[in-house]
Amino acid sequence: MNLQRYIVPMFVSTNLLGQTDAGLYPEISFGVTHSAYTSMCFQSGRNLQNVHSENTTPQHQSTITETNTGFGIGFFLYLPLNDGLVFRPKLEGLFSTNSISKPPTIYSTSLDLKFSPGFCIALKPADEHGIVYIARNMSCYLTSKQPYLMLSPIINLKKFDEGFLNKGFQNELAFGFAIGYGINYEFHGVNFAPEISYNLTATAQNKISESNKMMHTITLAVNIY
Repeated sequence: MNLQRYIVPMFVSTNLLGQTDAGLYPEISFGVTHSAYTSMCFQSGRNLQNVHSENTTPQHQSTITETNTGFGIGFFLYLPLNDGLVFRPKLEGLFSTNSISKPPTIYSTSLDLKFSPGFCIALKPADEHGIVYIARNMSCYLTSKQPYLMLSPIINLKKFDEGFLNKGFQNELAFGFAIGYGINYEFHGVNFAPEISYNLTATAQNKISESNKMMHTITLAVNIY
């Protein structure tokens, strides 16, 4: 009876967290990632009144107050939990050029440290039918491919250059969320996963209005492991 008490929980936990088909999923491994991104901050103008006329109807305008463009490189841990779920914590270093449309326009550069402990959810079973890309010597052909949905929280620390900080701005600590779509191509011994994602982050530093600054980011990344 005592032996059964320990065997049953171990059997249940193994089936929940273990791999059921080792042929389609690699072992726990480390990988590298390279990304390029662009982000924008949209600022809704406050109620404006035309003081040169008797018309006091509020006017609204939406402008892009800040843009960032850059690239990143980092590494991640690839941890399959079961057939359709992978835990993928990722740490990246980013470099970007920034511009704030606050007359006059202010330019700056920044270095970021970004941590995103994400999950990749398989959208359908892996396609095991190989597609030949190099047919003469058969040195490189696809063994499987699988589309997936990526969901992840984001923690980002942005450090600006000294010239930007001397103008009264601050380094930023941002929190947010990312959602993306990718396809995992598996070659013999190598996995190649291009990915596109949308990130929404918020920070309390360098606010243009009373609300927190919200950044909308589109990222293209390549993950190799």
